[in-house]
Amino acid sequence: MRHRIRKAKLGRTTEHRKRMLNNLVCSLIKHRRVKTTLAKAKAARVVADKMITIGKKGQEDAMSSHYRRLMASRLQQDRKRFFPKKNGVSGKAQRAYWRENEDVVRILFDEIAPGFEDRNGGYTRVIKLGRRQGDAAEMAILEWVSEGDSPEEADKPAKTEKKAKAAAQEAKSEDQAKAEEATTEEEATTEEEATTEEEAAEKSEEDEKKAE
Repeated sequence: MRHRIRKAKLGRTTEHRKRMLNNLVCSLIKHRRVKTTLAKAKAARVVADKMITIGKKGQEDAMSSHYRRLMASRLQQDRKRFFPKKNGVSGKAQRAYWRENEDVVRILFDEIAPGFEDRNGGYTRVIKLGRRQGDAAEMAILEWVSEGDSPEEADKPAKTEKKAKAAAQEAKSEDQAKAEEATTEEEATTEEEATTEEEAAEKSEEDEKKAE
């Protein structure tokens, strides 16, 4: 029984699932966004966030090579070292093109990870697109969170609105309570004045009776 195991199987074997998620994350690193099913996007999001954590740890020169090798092994991306001449294109040009557009380790460490230095988690977002025509599978877009987005204002507007409404309601309730206290105090003072006037009238009547 799979008690307390939250990992999605996605209808594949372990090796097939790892390869598929690694390929999704590599495509996300190269193209900055990927369109896939909702279940695959949620599963790949976990792997992508872990890769960003490794990339942030490897920003120091002393540990850079270690974390680069670790990420390459996690994503199962072997580093290419030999580029033979092909179709009239030299190996040097092919190596430069591969390093610029296909080397996911370099792209993540040099271009993506430095943008998340001030962010603790939540490096990706999943945007739902509805169901796919044919098999009715839920589709989604997995992409990196941009630099201008803030988790408190942009990602959670509903919670901030609820907090503002709650604060306004508390302020209104406090004002109403103060107004009620003021009215009760005024009523108490008027009652005291009325009682004092009645007592004075009774005393004056008694004094007149005694004088007679």
